[in-house]
Amino acid sequence: MYLDFPTLLLDRMQVLQPELKEKPVVLFHEQEQRVLQMNGPAEALGIQSGMSLSDAWLLSDALYTLRWREARQRHVLQQVATDLYQVFAVISLDPPAGLWLDLTPMQKLYPDPQQHCVQLQQQLSPWGVRYHAGLGSTPLQAKMLAQSGVSTVGDIPVVYLPCSPVLHEKLSRMGLHTLGALQAVPRALAGRRLGKELVLLLARVQGEQIEKLHFFRPPEWFFQRLELLAEASSWQALRFPLNRLLQDLEYFLESRQQETRQLKLCFHHRDMEPTVLDLGFAHGSYQAQELAQFCQLKMENCQLNAPVLEISIQARQLAPRTTGQTDLLRGPGRQNKSLPRLLNELQLRLGQQRVWGIQNQAEWLPEAAWKRVPAGQVIGVAQTEQRPLWLLPDPCPIDIREWQLLKGPERLSTPWWSQEVAEIYDRDYWYARHQKGQPGWVFYDYRQGCWWLHGWFS
Repeated sequence: MYLDFPTLLLDRMQVLQPELKEKPVVLFHEQEQRVLQMNGPAEALGIQSGMSLSDAWLLSDALYTLRWREARQRHVLQQVATDLYQVFAVISLDPPAGLWLDLTPMQKLYPDPQQHCVQLQQQLSPWGVRYHAGLGSTPLQAKMLAQSGVSTVGDIPVVYLPCSPVLHEKLSRMGLHTLGALQAVPRALAGRRLGKELVLLLARVQGEQIEKLHFFRPPEWFFQRLELLAEASSWQALRFPLNRLLQDLEYFLESRQQETRQLKLCFHHRDMEPTVLDLGFAHGSYQAQELAQFCQLKMENCQLNAPVLEISIQARQLAPRTTGQTDLLRGPGRQNKSLPRLLNELQLRLGQQRVWGIQNQAEWLPEAAWKRVPAGQVIGVAQTEQRPLWLLPDPCPIDIREWQLLKGPERLSTPWWSQEVAEIYDRDYWYARHQKGQPGWVFYDYRQGCWWLHGWFS
């Protein structure tokens, strides 16, 4: 099956910006100044593909024109193929406006060809794109059936053959206007009169020569770019188009059961470098509504120096989605704000370099028994049976007569090979209780000959 998308880029732009559907819009080739794609209102005015842009302006003074960008359309085609990959296992791209679906691996699941069409319609419905499908025994047959709109191979006009204009002219002069009429001519005779190009082309049509297809592999990360209809000079004006991009991201992550821990937003201006916002999350997220709130927190702390023409969003750090534990009978627990979301908001407000977690590590020295780790990282099991959770920033001297020694001593000495601790000491640590009742961790320093308090037990 071949899918031909005659107005792919424009259809996608209308989904992202619904206000385009109400006005005549065309995409034009910038160098050739001719129309390539048009929407329904423009087509109703008589505008056709291939028409010069000046002639299109004569049909409507309210015409809205946008530049056609082949790279942008190729990217949209890859996004459509990524979505179809959930249903069809073997896909080959034919940029910039078509793709092949190999239905053979799906015969056992969908024995009726009509079932393929139903699945295709369900998968492409959210995209809102127009397409023509052709079903053939070879890739080239399917492509020409989709582009021509006829139902049988013999009725395909020869103008849809992918050959040179010179060969098209020769076929027209010979009165061969359909593929059926061309196939009725003996192959050897057609080759002598029309050349080797036609012989090879007919071999591709009949499947005698293997078609070179580029099989599609889904991308491992998300990227989307949107051109605005008008310049936006404030963050408030960018909220709606940004939400549309985040909804596409949510659909991308939802279909893969993934989440992202980093977003990169680029706001492109006319004559200056784009404004880039990097968002990092302590915990992954995939919902568009939640991501939009995080973006708003980040944008509040930045200043927009110039009007925005385009927005792009990129998510690379993708990971399998993690879900919290739920109760079988009561369902998920109810709370106003989860810890992961709170950490994400703190990082966005204060910056990633200001929000950290604490992780214990296997060191005997109390000062070296912990380390700083990124917020949100899984914390290991802390061995706190004989160590207090609360260590003082610096030990403070005490009067041992106010304390009752209960358990100890535990001798801690600085290793002779250690170069991280500048001070060398020998200490005897005790579990003790103050005369007011608080349990503490005290030690006797042999070098200084006095007692110190190092921490409190809970």
